Amino acid sequence: MLTFLRQDPSIQVDIQDTEFARDLLGRYVCSTFDEAVNSGGRPFDVVVIGAGMFGAYVASKTYRAGADQNLRVLLLDAGGYFAPTHVQNMPHLGLNAPDTALVTRNDQDPRARNGVWGIPWHSNEPFTGLAYCPGGRSLFWGGWAPRLMPADLAAWPKDARDFLTANYPDVEFEIGVQDKADYLSGPLNTAINAQLQAVATSSNPIMPDVTLDAVDEAPIAVQASSPGPGLFSFDKFSSGPMLLESIRDDITKRWTLNDNSRRRFFLVPRCHVIRLQTSGGRVTGIDLTYNGQFRSLSVPTNLSPDCQIIVAAGTIESTRLAIESFPVTRGAYSMGANFMAHLRTNLTVRVKRSALGLGAATTLEQGGAIVRGEITNPDGSKRRYHIQVLASAEKGQNPEATMWTMVPDIDLLRNLLSNEDPDWVAIVFRGLGEMDGDKRAGPGGATSFVNLTNAADPLQNDGMSARAWVNFTPTSNDYAAWGKLAVAAVRLAGRLAKSAGDVQYLYNGGWQSAPPPDPFATTKDQLGNTHHEAGTLWMGDDPATSITDSSGRFHHISNAYVAGPALFPTVGSANPSLTGLTLARRTSAAVVAALAPTPLARFKPLYAGSLADWQMSGGGSFLQVYDILESVGGPGLLWYTRESFSDFVLEFEWQSANRTDNSGVFIRVPNLNSSNPGDWMAAIDQSYEIQIDPRGYNSEKNMENDPLRSTGAIYNLNAPIRTDVAKGPWQWNTFLIEAVGSRIKVTLNGVLVNDFTDPKPRSLRGHIALQNHHDGSKVQFRNIRIKAVVPGVTDLPLPRVA
Repeated sequence: MLTFLRQDPSIQVDIQDTEFARDLLGRYVCSTFDEAVNSGGRPFDVVVIGAGMFGAYVASKTYRAGADQNLRVLLLDAGGYFAPTHVQNMPHLGLNAPDTALVTRNDQDPRARNGVWGIPWHSNEPFTGLAYCPGGRSLFWGGWAPRLMPADLAAWPKDARDFLTANYPDVEFEIGVQDKADYLSGPLNTAINAQLQAVATSSNPIMPDVTLDAVDEAPIAVQASSPGPGLFSFDKFSSGPMLLESIRDDITKRWTLNDNSRRRFFLVPRCHVIRLQTSGGRVTGIDLTYNGQFRSLSVPTNLSPDCQIIVAAGTIESTRLAIESFPVTRGAYSMGANFMAHLRTNLTVRVKRSALGLGAATTLEQGGAIVRGEITNPDGSKRRYHIQVLASAEKGQNPEATMWTMVPDIDLLRNLLSNEDPDWVAIVFRGLGEMDGDKRAGPGGATSFVNLTNAADPLQNDGMSARAWVNFTPTSNDYAAWGKLAVAAVRLAGRLAKSAGDVQYLYNGGWQSAPPPDPFATTKDQLGNTHHEAGTLWMGDDPATSITDSSGRFHHISNAYVAGPALFPTVGSANPSLTGLTLARRTSAAVVAALAPTPLARFKPLYAGSLADWQMSGGGSFLQVYDILESVGGPGLLWYTRESFSDFVLEFEWQSANRTDNSGVFIRVPNLNSSNPGDWMAAIDQSYEIQIDPRGYNSEKNMENDPLRSTGAIYNLNAPIRTDVAKGPWQWNTFLIEAVGSRIKVTLNGVLVNDFTDPKPRSLRGHIALQNHHDGSKVQFRNIRIKAVVPGVTDLPLPRVA
């Protein structure tokens, strides 16, 4: 049991000390529910449910992409913070995924295993379950990240196929898959790939009804070398570092303000989402427990009216939440059908070094490849498969024993080198075969599906709702393909031999000269241990035959999306991680686009009595007086955070108290939270100021009537045509500022006073800001409104030309 040094719950502790540890990472990355929800900030624009591989990724991408709109993102996870990066990037702690367990009712639940692993659903098959922690399974996965090939994607929506083709390269680089030889290289890797390539190009097929289409280097998400000068490598990929970096970026930008209300990204652990409340085809509320206590989020209290929800709790839990919250059945199609995973086999062999053309080992040798192909079933149906091949010259029966190892000690490295086998190379052939999905599956049928347990049965609920029920029933075609996959791996291994005795097979407790007599029985894996559950909320173009669209949005719920393999129409043969991460980019872009204000043909107000969408950078402030904003102190900028603008017309009224008052309106201002939030100076060189100064004072020259600093000037760039149009103190003036491309026109009180085209535009898009210039200067603003410029359309009053 952990004993906290401070046990009074009324005392707020920034960092908790236990008898064993100081919880620095948890405190520096996570927030409590109250810190996030009751911080005084405006309601959240995006809520991501689940901070695992795909949830952490899509939340981070949404935070970054939503910077111009200052979107607020809330990320909820049912587990506590565990590790900041993949466990294999750290010294060996034994933090591995546990074995599978069969759970058909609550009293069979083994609870948390290996620290974070739990099985929230019930099933007829054993499962490992979920890693309940930010980063989820991405902290533990093997790292294989092959693409789905065109044959794998044939039944997918065209928009999704096109997006994957265009965006796979970026994600492959991001997670370390490219360059493949960056991690696995050297003589053994070269030999393995060459030998398998020779088998693939041979005119002699490995067996009837099984093609071998391609051999490629192992696409493993590990970056060994620097991605660029002066940068560290990414090591083995997980979503953890990306999530940590995004949250700390958000916190760091606001540390001088010490104000959670301005933060844009919160991670709250220990939040189990029970159900989503809906009204009018939209999610309007979230019911959850936080540390076992019931909580809720709702529109408009802490969710914005346009709030977008991304469900990323893993395929099975995301499906449970969808069925619990807004079930839908369209004819024979319903949520939870089309459940798939992978048919997996594992074969370990050892091959003579001489058969691979290798001499004596002079360095630590590891190698890998991926073999792809297609299996034809007796009824003519086809499905994809691939075989992951990993090889090691280390003595023993486990080629992966040191494959994923951080070695912090030169002596340990020397021990590994001395353990190289002089005669043999051990190789594992891990087959993954495509599984049938039945989009008409459901209770009472003979195929796989996900549904809910009986909520009234205390052994089948979690105390507040039904659990998911997972029915795994492979089809006869699945079993036929599974058997062929097992045989194909044995035949492929045998082809690496040059003569009898070059290959030995591991089964019955040792190395055997003959291949296993029953490859399927010897090498088949359980269905529930691949972590590749997929398909239950499949995407499609037709709402009548699919659950979500190609962006991951539910067809019948306008503001709810799914991230992860639950979207897959077919599972293909590949580990779903690369494809799931790439699709998460599409979902993130769709969410940000859905929250982008629609350009209006008419003006809309930027200030209507509330500063919720405005933020102060620099010194001073603005006083709110009914519908008027009045500058106080300075220098600083009050900038409109909710939206950035490209081509627009800005109209507002202003007045000053006396001739020495000074202010201005900045347009196309960068996001000032990209630097120190208390600093507004980035706006000076990266945006444009339309000047308000009755005397045109130049402080550097201590002179008045400087044309470049007079009212109507584009500060220090272009002087106004006239300087006698502004009215005297305490009289309202009207500015009309039109910015289209590199051209800026300024109309003051109906008179065009400036028309400037910048040959080297500072910026073509940005925020609007009001300046408070110095202490004692009092300039007031009201009726601030803006509209987008539509080419060829105008309803502006014609200005009087000076």
